[in-house]
Amino acid sequence: MSSETDQHSIATTLRIALLGGLALLLLYLLSDVLLVIFASVLMACVLHGGATKIHGWTGLGRGWSLLLLIVVITTVFVGGFWLRGPEIVNQTGQIAQSFVQQGERLKEYVLATSWGTQLADKAGGGAGWSILGKLGSYVPTVANSLLSIASTLVILVVTALFFAASPELYRDGMVRLLPLSWRQRGREVLDGMGEALQLWFVGQLLDMIVVTVLTGIGLYALGVPLAGTLALLAGLANFVPYIGALAGSIPALLVAAAQGPSVMGYTAALIAGVQLLEGNVIAPLIQKRTVDLPPALTILSQTVLGALFGVLGLILATPFTAAAMIFVKMVYVESTLEKGITRPE
Repeated sequence: MSSETDQHSIATTLRIALLGGLALLLLYLLSDVLLVIFASVLMACVLHGGATKIHGWTGLGRGWSLLLLIVVITTVFVGGFWLRGPEIVNQTGQIAQSFVQQGERLKEYVLATSWGTQLADKAGGGAGWSILGKLGSYVPTVANSLLSIASTLVILVVTALFFAASPELYRDGMVRLLPLSWRQRGREVLDGMGEALQLWFVGQLLDMIVVTVLTGIGLYALGVPLAGTLALLAGLANFVPYIGALAGSIPALLVAAAQGPSVMGYTAALIAGVQLLEGNVIAPLIQKRTVDLPPALTILSQTVLGALFGVLGLILATPFTAAAMIFVKMVYVESTLEKGITRPE
């Protein structure tokens, strides 16, 4: 009897391992599709949360509240582009040109040194540095790449709108795949994950606004050209915590470098100060009311998902981690490890 029990246990373990391996393989093969679906769910949660707020404030039906929210968002984006779009595009081109100029200066500086000349000879007469002088030529290629993903963005937005219009339909459809005894908990888990995504987005949006405003004021006070556009780029890059903040500081430093070493030094100090203030004061205050993610876990998730799934994985790593933490907490910790345990009030 014991032998049969052991064989049954081994067979069950092997089946679970096989299914887990197949699931991981399927996740990897369908990673692009799954990331787009997750991005749609994230957008749908944000829209649904906003529509719910409007419903509570105005008493409008949920469908009309969602429509009003979409009209407001569309008006803000179209109006903003109409008023400042051409100027921002022009300034972005100037920033790209600054990249080229700083690349040429770096090339000249390095080639003026003995070790730089040796390095250039080994690289084939300085061919290795030619990329720095041709950064501007990559701008059209980037633009074409952005246009090529327009269809994906359309699918993402349309899917998110359908999710946001009838979230209960899709939630209950997923819950019906669970055994009857698990369905109530399944609804609670999905609702908790949705709320976590909403709170994460609100917190990140506030964080981006604060970084944009502080960076813009500082760059303007230092006399750095294109201060508004550089601050906007820094704020948008801050959507990806830590790594995005570092990437968002590069354009400001390059533009400031053209104004002289002292301005570049002050700009670097400004960016470091803003990031220290954001990381130690602003973000903790925001996270008290939203979602508190451990920094190490956030960076690790960005590293892993970025390596596995590219730029989209890097962008979605933090909200994915926020949702995963709620799932682990509610399904594994509360419903398994702490099941039946009475928590002290």
